[in-house]
Amino acid sequence: MAVDEVPGTAPGLPYRSGQLAALLEVFALWSSGAFIRGLAGRVGVELDTTAIVAITLLARDGEQRASTLASRLHVGASAISKLSARLGAHGLVEKRDDPEDSRATLLRLTEDGTAAANALVDAGDAMMADLLQTWPDRDRDDFRRLLQRFRDEAVAYAAGVSDPAATTARPPQTDTPASPEKEEK
Repeated sequence: MAVDEVPGTAPGLPYRSGQLAALLEVFALWSSGAFIRGLAGRVGVELDTTAIVAITLLARDGEQRASTLASRLHVGASAISKLSARLGAHGLVEKRDDPEDSRATLLRLTEDGTAAANALVDAGDAMMADLLQTWPDRDRDDFRRLLQRFRDEAVAYAAGVSDPAATTARPPQTDTPASPEKEEK
């Protein structure tokens, strides 16, 4: 079986792209509540899944309006109010008035919230080290390089999906190469 083929016995949707099927399987696994809480629990961050994701978003993107965070978490105003109150009670998030709009509130991590976010980064780094520990250095380097390239292409593609005027149309790509690549010696 070619590396880009989906095994015939795999349950789920019939993707023709083995890469897409594999990515979706990893996304589903890594975005599950049990996985997120389990990984966070390894570094002493004992919070619900939404709180963990909120801390991650605030750490990555900085302070933001409660309404922005609610939108990114796909929750309503009531849920974000309760979440920010819970995180505030744990000393992880603090609120401040938005200087640009007195009706809005900004949420930001406290020092303890930043420490929790850093612990989550450590957990992710440890997970990747565990996953790749048996890979030869060259394979790890190739994977990093190709994944970064894929990320860059995915970001550009997503921008075109979000704003079709931002990109020019590209013909659809297939998984089948026009000719086999020669192996370098």
